[in-house]
Amino acid sequence: MRNKLLKHIGIGIVFVLSQLLIFQYLTIYGTIADPVLVFILWTALKYKRHEVLFFAAGLGFFQDALFDSWGINMFAKTITMFLLYKIVSRNSEVRLIIWQAFVLILGAAFLHNLFYLGFSSFLNVYEFSFSPIILLIGSSLYTALIGSILHILKGDAN
Repeated sequence: MRNKLLKHIGIGIVFVLSQLLIFQYLTIYGTIADPVLVFILWTALKYKRHEVLFFAAGLGFFQDALFDSWGINMFAKTITMFLLYKIVSRNSEVRLIIWQAFVLILGAAFLHNLFYLGFSSFLNVYEFSFSPIILLIGSSLYTALIGSILHILKGDAN
């Protein structure tokens, strides 16, 4: 159990670093994918609610430290996983087909981006040069696309 947990913490850190080093520069019309959210959704299939919330808070805090976003990712990811844990964990016994995984990740990313935009506009942290609706929909679609690709590549292995 301890080795599995440490391995997944390390994988989560790799996902945060991949966002910092790769996905931050792979923008489509100013939207950025969030692979950390995809990883946290995957942890909901493996762990209990309180453990997933610790993953979300810890990785979100690490992401905030690297991106200087004042705790917004931590709160958005934690609240998103608190609300969606039952829906995601219900699918731990069966493998979702691709369109189901896409819709699930799209909904989670939309909710996460909604919280992210809400917190950032409440705190007046960021000034967006384009419509927040484009950011909300575009980033959600981009994250769902990346998550679906990872779902295909993962296969049936545990």
